Amino acid sequence: MGVDSKMIAALMTCYYPDSENIKNIDIISKQVDKIFVCDNSPSNNKKMMPSDNEKIEYCFFGKNLGLSMAFNRILKEKKYHFDDDDFIIFFDQDSRINDGFISNLIKDYLEVEDKGYEIGCIGPVYFNNSSNMLEVPKVKTVISEKIYHVNSIITSSMLIKYSTLKELNFWNENVFLDMADWDLCWRLNQIGKMCTMSENVIMNHTLGVGEKRLGPLRVRVGSPIREYYQTRDCIYLLKEKYTPIRNKIMFIEMLSIRPVVHFLLLDSKKKRMKYVKRGIVDYFKKIRGVYVEK
Repeated sequence: MGVDSKMIAALMTCYYPDSENIKNIDIISKQVDKIFVCDNSPSNNKKMMPSDNEKIEYCFFGKNLGLSMAFNRILKEKKYHFDDDDFIIFFDQDSRINDGFISNLIKDYLEVEDKGYEIGCIGPVYFNNSSNMLEVPKVKTVISEKIYHVNSIITSSMLIKYSTLKELNFWNENVFLDMADWDLCWRLNQIGKMCTMSENVIMNHTLGVGEKRLGPLRVRVGSPIREYYQTRDCIYLLKEKYTPIRNKIMFIEMLSIRPVVHFLLLDSKKKRMKYVKRGIVDYFKKIRGVYVEK
């Protein structure tokens, strides 16, 4: 399965997995040497995993560690014996891939590497199921046909070498969830490594639970609790030197304009405002980790 004796390992976080998520795990397992299922649910879901699939390593934490800490629990665990040249690919629980998906990503990764570029990670382009649009970043530099240098890619289907993760000191556990991928990509940029995207590989992806439109305005609909994590984490990243200026401007808009737009357009208005306020308060109290109701 591995490339030139390198191991290919998939890591997936899950939270209250359902039968469709288990199908996704089984499909991914056919393209890797091992898939680590990092379950952030409060209850153990091992019985849901296919018992005859030895490639699945189910990891139950007993609480919600968030994305970064859950991944790091596996990546830093010495018993798994990761080597520097091993390929690691990350997934969300709703990620479903086609045949040849991972091998094609690795092929394009190696092509970029063979051209002499300092590659950090690679991911596919995304077909947004909410907008029915193929999402290719407007800001990109062509490396070769259908392979681009971009500012960042999302967690799902991010392919990276273990040595690169080690050089970064792995995922940033101060960033709990949604912005962990941005943080990792910006830290790659800081050490001179490229984030790349391949249009040779396409992944269906749903952002949040859909989108709402008001004229030209397009608003992603997410669970109200995500307002808490996004608010708290964007303040943290706003203060980091490696965060690009244009993203700092975006974070200022997220803290000022976006709550108003969400209040006007989305449901659970009071809940959303409560989570935004708590996100701000908890950041300044230096509270990290899962949200705790008061």
